[in-house]
Amino acid sequence: MAGIKDVAALAGVSISTVSYVMSGKRSIGEATKKRVLEAARQLGYMPNAQARFLRGEPTKVLALSSPLHEYTDYSNYAVFFFSLAMRAKRYGYDILLLMHEYGDQELTRVASSGMVDGILLLDVAMCDARADVAKTLNLPVVAVGYPSNSDGIYSVDLDFERMGREAMERAYALGHRHVLIVGTEGTAYDDGSNYLVRFRDTATKKGDDLGVSVLFKPSTGYSRDDVNLMLDEALSEEPGISLIICQTNAVHITNLLAALQARGLKVPEDVSVLAACTYGLGSLPRRVDEMPMMPKETCSRAVDLMMEVLQSKRNDVGHVELLPSRYQARGTVAAH
Repeated sequence: MAGIKDVAALAGVSISTVSYVMSGKRSIGEATKKRVLEAARQLGYMPNAQARFLRGEPTKVLALSSPLHEYTDYSNYAVFFFSLAMRAKRYGYDILLLMHEYGDQELTRVASSGMVDGILLLDVAMCDARADVAKTLNLPVVAVGYPSNSDGIYSVDLDFERMGREAMERAYALGHRHVLIVGTEGTAYDDGSNYLVRFRDTATKKGDDLGVSVLFKPSTGYSRDDVNLMLDEALSEEPGISLIICQTNAVHITNLLAALQARGLKVPEDVSVLAACTYGLGSLPRRVDEMPMMPKETCSRAVDLMMEVLQSKRNDVGHVELLPSRYQARGTVAAH
C-alpha cells in the first residue's frame, strides 16, 4: 500500500508539502497541489482520516473552534479547553484545536477534509458567523454558548440572562438601589461576547424594572491605577453606589477591594462586592460572593450532547440547553 513518502517522491515534493495539501493547513500553490493530488490518485493513496471518513467510519476526533482575541482570559480559556478535552477522552475522542480569528473559514476547511466527526464551538458571540456556516456542513456542531442565530447548531450554556435577573433581584431585596457593573475590556462587548452581553443587558433591564439605577463601566485595565480611575469616574457619576458587580478577574477584584479600603469604604458594610461570569475566585486572599461560570458542567454536557447526535439518538438541530446558575455566598454582599 502506497504511503505519504511514495506520493512525495512521485510528485517531486517534500513529505510536509503532501501533508499540507491533504490537510489544508497551509496554502499550497495550485500547480503543486494538482501534482500532489494526481500522484496520490495514481498510487491510490488516502490519508487515514479521509479513508475512514469515506468508509463511513468515525475518525474519533472532534474539532474545537476557539478563536483567540486580545481580551481572551487565558486562565478561563484553559479551564474550558481541558474540560472539553477530558470529557471527550472518556468517549475515546481526541480534540483538534482551531484558534484562527476567522473561525468560520476554518470550519469549512476542516469539515471538507474528513478529519473530524463533529465540531465544538467556544468563545461564542451573540450573532456568531460560525453558526451560519454550520448550516452548510455535513457535520454536527455543538456550541458551548448560546448565539442568537442558533437554529443550525446545538447549544449548551449557563443561563446568563437568568443570572443577571437573579443578581438584580437579590440586590433589590437587600435594599441596593444604585449598582455599578464593572465589565472586562470594552471590545469584548463590542464584539458581542455572548455571556458578558447577556448578563449585563438582562441585569440592566431588570434593574430598570425594579427601580434600581445600574451604571456600566468597561475596564480600561486591571492595575491599581486603572481601578482607581474607574472608581473615581463611577462615584462621580453616581455617589450612591452601594453594590459593585464585577465581570472581570482575580487581579481586578483584588485591586478593587484595595481601592475601596483606601477610600475608607468597608466591604460589605459600606459597599457590597459581587463577582459574576467569573471563575476560580475562591482562592483570593479576600474571597468574594460569586455567581461563577461552570465550565465543567457546561463542557461536559456539550460533549455528551455531541455523542448523542453522533450515535443518532437525537436529530433536533437548533436545540438549546441552558443550565441554572448558582450563588456562592462568601460574606461580601449584605443589606444596605
